[in-house]
Amino acid sequence: MTNRLTLLPLLILAACSSDTAARSATGDNGGDTATGSGADTGTGSGTEDSGVTDTGAEADATTDAESDAGGSADATTDTESDAGGSADATTDTEPSTDTTADTSTDNCPDELFVQSDPAPENSAYPDPSLRAYCDADYLNVESNGIIGYQFVPITPNALRAQTHLWRLPLVPEFTDTLTTIPLLGVVAVAINGIPIYGANEAAMPDNFGDPVYNAIVDFCKGHTGGGGDYHYHALVQECLAQAALEGVPSPIIGYALDGFPIYGPNGCVDAACTEVVTFQSGWQQTGDPSELAWERHAFTPSSDPTKLDQCNGRIGPDGSYGYHATATFPYTIGCYHGVPGPSVVNGGGGGTGGGTGTGPTACTTQTDCDAAGACPSELGCECTTTPMGQACIPTCTTAADCPVVTGRTFTCSAAGLCVPAR
Repeated sequence: MTNRLTLLPLLILAACSSDTAARSATGDNGGDTATGSGADTGTGSGTEDSGVTDTGAEADATTDAESDAGGSADATTDTESDAGGSADATTDTEPSTDTTADTSTDNCPDELFVQSDPAPENSAYPDPSLRAYCDADYLNVESNGIIGYQFVPITPNALRAQTHLWRLPLVPEFTDTLTTIPLLGVVAVAINGIPIYGANEAAMPDNFGDPVYNAIVDFCKGHTGGGGDYHYHALVQECLAQAALEGVPSPIIGYALDGFPIYGPNGCVDAACTEVVTFQSGWQQTGDPSELAWERHAFTPSSDPTKLDQCNGRIGPDGSYGYHATATFPYTIGCYHGVPGPSVVNGGGGGTGGGTGTGPTACTTQTDCDAAGACPSELGCECTTTPMGQACIPTCTTAADCPVVTGRTFTCSAAGLCVPAR
């Protein structure tokens, strides 16, 4: 299942904001205007760094052509154009009654959750802890949120143990009424017990930008939030299971909070699995997603069997529904095609975490960056607002002044600060 993966040290000088934000949307029977993520109906809540409660948009039942610009959900019979995070039931086919996420005899996929071995490089942190079990209606996942591969600080936030508990429907309920994922916070859980967040960060300073596009995640597409909670914004199959191989169907690498599985990128096109393809997201970039990630992408329905639906999932040859991890936005899920479970509990890290490692030094004033050991650059650092709070960012006159880090390229911005090169 999950093997320890040792990563090369990385450095990145940006991180998620601890600011909170809420999304709102309005809907009527003619045209919708909204802002938000995933797009559709329902309510969601989550915590990115501190906490936020999101309220989804109401659903519209229409038969005309619409143009959505936000978070509304429409059940339509025509083709729609979305410019943001709308979720529309347009081309989906009702699956068979076999929509369970597990094929084991007891119908409980607890065996897919295997506790990681502690990474020797993480001796400053608690060992990973993971427990999965089922009751009559739910798959329960408990985790302390510690990864089994080397923790490489990407943000100023220390890695801290958590008290995660998720209750996911054991028999997911497929519905054509799509549900908005929370703009901030947990949308799914990986099989190593690490939470999965949506495809955007918080409000400041990049204004809900795409953290993958903004290069503020590590090799496994994760980083720590303000509470020390390590979480993913995208999924790399080899960080959770065997690496994805061409022509080989991907295993389950996570579960959405509605109980449906998240597979790796590959899957069978036909029941006999004579053809295996790498699935592609149906979302297309329409602008610069360094800000307003959902508004800078639009979903286009397609009859191409390799294209996924608006929630980044599909009905498989056996009639069951599942999501797929993709290389492009929204990376994991774009909305829920099922009904999320009743409770999501996230506990703070307390004092059991470790230090901040070698990532950018957190700061509140310039004095913090002027202190001995706070800055890796001979030219000094500037206490700067980054996507995850204040951090000491090296100053520069040219890119040659910026740190040299294996696997990362930095450039000197117009403001004279070293930033990741895209």
